[in-house]
Amino acid sequence: MFRYKLTSAAKSLFSTSKLNYHISRTLLAMSLGVFSSAVFADDQAKHIDLERIEVTSEKRTVNIMEVASSVTAIFGQELVDSEAYSITDLGQAIPSVHVYSWGGRRDSNVFIRGIGPGLFTEPTIGFYVDGVNYSSNSIFDLDLVDIERIEVLRGPQGTLYGGNSLAGVINIITKQPDEMPEFKGAFSADNFGSKRVRLGVNTPLTADNLFLGLSASAYNTDGHLENTYLDKDFGARDDLSARAKLRWIASDNLEANFVVDYERFRGDSYAMGQLERIKANPDHIEHDFEGVDDRDALGASVTLDYSGDNVNFISITSWRDWDNLNTADQDTGNDAGYQFHSHSEDDFDQLSHEMRWSSKNTEDYHWLVGFYAYQSDTQSTTRNDLNFSSMYPGSGPMIDRSIIGKDDQAWAVFGLVDYAITQDITVIAGLRYHKEQREADINIDSQSTGVTSQHGGKEEFSEVLPKLALSYQTANNDLVYASWSKGYRAGGFDTLYPNLSKPSFEPEYSNNYEIAYKALALENQLSFSITAFYVSLDDQQVQQMLENTTIITDNAGESTSRGVEFESRYQPHPDWTIGFSSSYVDATYSEYESVNFATGAIEDYSDNRLPNTPKISANLSISNRTELNSDFTLFTQLENIYMGDHYFDAGNQMKQSAYHLLNAKVGLESESWYAHLWVKNALDEYYSKVEFNFGFGVTAEAGNPRTIGLTVGTNF
Repeated sequence: MFRYKLTSAAKSLFSTSKLNYHISRTLLAMSLGVFSSAVFADDQAKHIDLERIEVTSEKRTVNIMEVASSVTAIFGQELVDSEAYSITDLGQAIPSVHVYSWGGRRDSNVFIRGIGPGLFTEPTIGFYVDGVNYSSNSIFDLDLVDIERIEVLRGPQGTLYGGNSLAGVINIITKQPDEMPEFKGAFSADNFGSKRVRLGVNTPLTADNLFLGLSASAYNTDGHLENTYLDKDFGARDDLSARAKLRWIASDNLEANFVVDYERFRGDSYAMGQLERIKANPDHIEHDFEGVDDRDALGASVTLDYSGDNVNFISITSWRDWDNLNTADQDTGNDAGYQFHSHSEDDFDQLSHEMRWSSKNTEDYHWLVGFYAYQSDTQSTTRNDLNFSSMYPGSGPMIDRSIIGKDDQAWAVFGLVDYAITQDITVIAGLRYHKEQREADINIDSQSTGVTSQHGGKEEFSEVLPKLALSYQTANNDLVYASWSKGYRAGGFDTLYPNLSKPSFEPEYSNNYEIAYKALALENQLSFSITAFYVSLDDQQVQQMLENTTIITDNAGESTSRGVEFESRYQPHPDWTIGFSSSYVDATYSEYESVNFATGAIEDYSDNRLPNTPKISANLSISNRTELNSDFTLFTQLENIYMGDHYFDAGNQMKQSAYHLLNAKVGLESESWYAHLWVKNALDEYYSKVEFNFGFGVTAEAGNPRTIGLTVGTNF
């Protein structure tokens, strides 16, 4: 396949500090010009109010400035403007959120306010698409196409969303078809030969009550990496995803939505290598084994929405199936006497159902009650081929096998009440009773540890998850609120590297306290919010390494996270939008003793910073749409992302220094088409997505280099 790669001379030129200096000067000048033009806009220009942003994070539609919760809404046009294709891009724009995918698309890790998953553990956030819960973080990394908006809630959301939402929730709402026919298409290509196609069609099937929405995306690349050992390109992907939505307005009171979605992802896996070699040559790896990361997913859901005279009712029934094949060169090298090659196959099925009733046409109060249940089955088969003879003579070729079956079931009842004590003061109280059963059948045949076993069992967990908040609406309609909420992640069975002496672990809990202020100012041209929070994490599920190098999950940690988040959106002129967000997160272990992965010594990690949590992060985005004439509009956007220094490990030995990602975009737009030239990571900053050390040296996967691309699209 032909690749649009930079020549070696061009690469050399682009890597020089002189060019980086000029790029930096140019982009800085652009940003200052943008800001000054915005501030000193034509006096005759008409000021406009910021768009009323409505969200459904509280499982009802409400203005975001009236929600007593930390929630950020990102709309579909903003995703298109930023060339954002996956949830990994979201973490760069939202305070206190850090998202990274590494190795393959099954490894999506979301950290909010310092709380996140361990290695291949259950998620700490709730993830929803059109109200359907995706209960495995292995399927979070979907293609973002034909999106209406994305809502990110920070802090525990146990009352409305249940278990595995002790850090927060991501809600993705796709485009709803209606009576207006619409076609959207876009094609993107970049200097590394990557190509992406996105399509969206919405059309009425009847005049006023039956509508069809179709969306699809395809992505193909040979990868920008080179496997120098095998003399092959690396990082190839060939992905396809599609969604069909049928909307039926059966009557004035009843609406039904039928959705089917499909994914087929094919690609390489684990672009990792020894840290120093990766830093010296981020586009080179030295694998002696070709790995793959393949995924097939199919889902379907039916949503019924009934609007009564005094009560609204909604029912969401969904089914999901996910299959994954992953093979990888885990040792990331080419030493025949030191090999760790993995092969895993996973099959996941999930059935869920939720029903909610809520009040309608009430002034001083609003109530909501609901019921939720789900059941999932997971079958995993793993084979690891090991050879550590170069480091430990006599430890020749070994094979570890495991066959694991899991059956998880849960049900919950929940309710939430908003009651206006006075015209300005509202109290919000909610409660959820959550009951969960987890069953596992674990078969191990491990030559490296000498363990052959068949074990498992059944565990039941139940929890009450409350929420309490008090909000005050000022005379200027600003909102001040204080809240407390509790989050929870169930216990279960350790299936990564199971240990007979402790095959199961207990639940962990989070308590979140926050106080916030939301306001509109400057004649509603400026919206902003500032939130102070404190989170305690108890009985934390952390990964421990035993003397035989077996990694287990145990309730051995206590943590706290405290900080401040700020978000703002400013429209000084109808053509200009300036967005700025930042966060300060001080997240540390209060109590945590573990065996150091690298040295084998027992160490006290108390007071260490939590992994994957920058203390300071910020995002500044400036965009402009200027009408050149009656036919064309000039679009420009500049975005600067700052990620503060952070650690990849509990021992705080592997550190990523602070870095900036500078993105820019310019293009022409008309009523029916557009063409945009864009650059991501314009200064070609190196950063590690992830770093590990299991006692054999630090390995890393590099972040994406400077990427220059062109997107052309149509919309009519």
